[in-house]
Amino acid sequence: MAQIKPFRSLLYNQEKVDLRKVIMPPYDIIKDGEVEMYYKKDPFNIIRVDKGCAGEDDGERCNKYTRASDLLGEWMLDGVLAMDDKECLYGYTQQYSLPGGGIKEMTGFFATVKLEEFEKKIILPHERTHSAAKKDRLELMRATHANTSPILSLYFDGDKKVHNLIKNAMKKKPFIDISGAGLLRSRLWKISDKAVIKNIGALFSKKQLFIADGHHRYETALNFRNEMRKKMGINDSPYENIMMCLISMEQSGISILPTHRVIKNFRKFDPQSQAVMEFFTVKKAASAAALKKAMLKKSAAKKIGAAFGGKYYILELKQREYGAVLPEGEHIKEYYLLPVSILHTLLFEKILGIPEEEILSGIEYTQDIDEALAAAKKIKNSAAFLVEPSTVGEVKAISLNGEVMPQKSTYFLPKIPTGLLINKMD
Repeated sequence: MAQIKPFRSLLYNQEKVDLRKVIMPPYDIIKDGEVEMYYKKDPFNIIRVDKGCAGEDDGERCNKYTRASDLLGEWMLDGVLAMDDKECLYGYTQQYSLPGGGIKEMTGFFATVKLEEFEKKIILPHERTHSAAKKDRLELMRATHANTSPILSLYFDGDKKVHNLIKNAMKKKPFIDISGAGLLRSRLWKISDKAVIKNIGALFSKKQLFIADGHHRYETALNFRNEMRKKMGINDSPYENIMMCLISMEQSGISILPTHRVIKNFRKFDPQSQAVMEFFTVKKAASAAALKKAMLKKSAAKKIGAAFGGKYYILELKQREYGAVLPEGEHIKEYYLLPVSILHTLLFEKILGIPEEEILSGIEYTQDIDEALAAAKKIKNSAAFLVEPSTVGEVKAISLNGEVMPQKSTYFLPKIPTGLLINKMD
């Protein structure tokens, strides 16, 4: 099963930089309009490497990828970045805020993990990936021979054996402890005790890993590994492994948020029509606030919230009626019961007869219920559809059965900062 290894991370020298000013969120959640802000924070901000800007005169020999490579080399020569003095696992905690209020803390650890093809069912995906993002990440990895942003992966640890080993190793003072600059608090510990590392490795030799965030980066690493195998003629090199933040499904404190949909120029429909009520119990909500409260309330029923034209509805799924019309063979039952599948496959496609392409052409996504409801009210002829969060159990079922979830089915919190640790593979 999964093979994990300690590694010597490339680290920012905290005597030369303010760590809070040089790290950033994962590249794929930074909007284009935010890039300049990170550039201005510090000349050594990791964005110059991980999400560099293209120039007008860029070509094959000089472009944002070659600049990323040059910068890593310069920063290492200048002592801004330095290799750790020994191989470690790195214990990690991160406090984070929930959109609806409240603070949680995630616990995990960093390691490098041997790359495995998905068909081996050792490391499993749960969502689709897109070729454009993978091309960008591959060009960056070719230029830098590094991964600056960890892949977030889940593992099962119901007996707390890994959790207890990690927590015991984190009783000493952390070597990184930062707050502010968008972070509530992040801490890192070096776990270098060989016996502890060996015990953790032995436990993972019986585990599967489930990718939560970083599918593009993982598939990129597989492609890059294959390229390096051809060039080097060997199958035992640092390119065989990728940096991950590993978190327990049971003890980590991670959260999965729903991703709501705002659809422009949405076709008018009657939620209380016979076609809709065949598969849903439909209730009116008195206001946007009442709809939000209903969607946040936990219940056994699977539900969708709809807001358009100043009206608000809660649609509760009739599972027996839905189960009777599920197509056989195309997907497992759990796939069709995902919140996003109920919305897109049942409501949009089957009941309303709207092609997926039409929906996707005018769709916007947000994890914020208030933002979705405000957009539906502000944008003419638009509708907001609220969904419930997917669960860890659903992610597991989909992954184990070789399925992938529909687009924008999960949004994991917290997002692990880029630049805290860098895995320099050469």
